[in-house]
Amino acid sequence: MQIALSLSGGGLRAAAQVGALKFLEEEGVKIRAVAGSSAGAMLAVMIASGKDAEQIYAFLKKIVNKDLFRLSKKPGLFSLKNLEKKLSEELGMERYDQMSIPLYACVTDINTGESHYLNFGHPITNVIASASLTPIFEAKEVEGKWYADGGFSDNLPVKPLKALGYKVLAIDVNPIVGSTPRNFKSLLVRSLLIMLQANVKPSKEMADAYLDIKGVARMHLFDFKKIDTAYEAGYREIKARWSDLREKLV
Repeated sequence: MQIALSLSGGGLRAAAQVGALKFLEEEGVKIRAVAGSSAGAMLAVMIASGKDAEQIYAFLKKIVNKDLFRLSKKPGLFSLKNLEKKLSEELGMERYDQMSIPLYACVTDINTGESHYLNFGHPITNVIASASLTPIFEAKEVEGKWYADGGFSDNLPVKPLKALGYKVLAIDVNPIVGSTPRNFKSLLVRSLLIMLQANVKPSKEMADAYLDIKGVARMHLFDFKKIDTAYEAGYREIKARWSDLREKLV
């Protein structure tokens, strides 16, 4: 089976998508194109570079707080320069023609609010732009334009994959469950998830198959201690639903 894969953002919840990828590999499913927003874009560039699930998982396990939360000198609390450096060192790729499959990183134009699906220029720079969750992280300039997190406008980028001729599996790691938020932090996260779910709806309808991983619903976006839990949830839930998903993808 050959498919295209769309990966949502969701911070370290995205480790669940790596667990799902591991299951797909075991089933012999070939990923022929990939698109992602935010953390999903980071996974997407690694998939497109030829990394398998175990290699991607090992990379995620090496990320620590200081890689994401170094104070910024530009508008935005933190800089993603450390993460950009680590990703560049891991992949060693600077051009899209070095990728093994088509790759699209969704970014949001700060001036217009529009989605752009970048597949030209420097792939890692584009991925960092896609992950620039302003104002937590600084915005990213790419070829004279300023971009913020792709999740603001399209957190599950299926659109650029539809013309490629493959069935599209979309994996979302932002289900909304749980009780009413009781403090500022939980209210902020819930508000962000509601916004993300609103722009996921068109993509969900556009995808041939859709998987939302409920096992990460209560996981904080930057909870480094829960990477294993997220990975296992992704593997477990796609396995449980594979019969139905597979029918939609053949």
